[in-house]
Amino acid sequence: MSAVTAELAAEAGICGQAGRRCTCAEGRDGDDAEAQAAVPGRRAVRSWPLLVLAAPAAVAVWSGWVGIGQMTGFGMVHPLPGIWDSLRVDTAVTLPVGVEAYAAYALRAWLARGRQVSRRTRRFAGWSAAGSLLLGMAGQVAYHLLAQAGATRAPWQITTAVSCLPVLVLGTGAALAHLLHADAGGTGHAGPAPQPPLGSRPGGPLSVTGRLAEAEAAARQLAAAGQGISRRALRSAGLHGSNTDLGFLAAMIPARLPAGQAPAGSGAGKAQVRARLPSR
Repeated sequence: MSAVTAELAAEAGICGQAGRRCTCAEGRDGDDAEAQAAVPGRRAVRSWPLLVLAAPAAVAVWSGWVGIGQMTGFGMVHPLPGIWDSLRVDTAVTLPVGVEAYAAYALRAWLARGRQVSRRTRRFAGWSAAGSLLLGMAGQVAYHLLAQAGATRAPWQITTAVSCLPVLVLGTGAALAHLLHADAGGTGHAGPAPQPPLGSRPGGPLSVTGRLAEAEAAARQLAAAGQGISRRALRSAGLHGSNTDLGFLAAMIPARLPAGQAPAGSGAGKAQVRARLPSR
């Protein structure tokens, strides 16, 4: 009866304390309001220190990626020959833009607050952000070692690895964007779909009294067919709800049926059979 009592209290909006509204029926917005009211003087975190830190790092990272790109075959190209002959692009700039921009993009998705990002997306963003940062550090180390040795061309191993970076960044960026889009559309795998609570069904809300009447009707049909009243039997008879709700109904309904109508497989049916047996 505790589930029915709790539902009736939730429908009425009454909490355990007299004269106090229950915030659980309102999505617990009251807790958030109280938490915000408890710190009225809280100030937002400023972002300008991040710009001060990022400016020198961006210059160093940019020069390192452009330098390693020039040593591995990235350079000036004509992307539109015969259409725009004067257009020239230095492809070495694609490395710092792609690798470091994706690292920041993945870090933002990994550290995002709230439930709009699923666990699968957050895990993918975290691992890919860590991998992107490690690749960035490896690229900087390779450039400075080659520059210190006076090399103008990188070994073929480094050239192979650097040449794969644009494709790798494109693939991981597209995958992360797809996962974030799926989470925003509600198709992510954040968790199993919630079951309808006791007192509700897909067709619309149903009162506790109507829910019990519906369960009693299903139990009579099961008894007429000689089947026991169980959670699985009630679900097969057309009742919807979570395992806890149906289990509660299966345990309570046999006691509400008239004598002789509870099937022998249920708890009340077994009690009635034992009551009819002669004592030894």
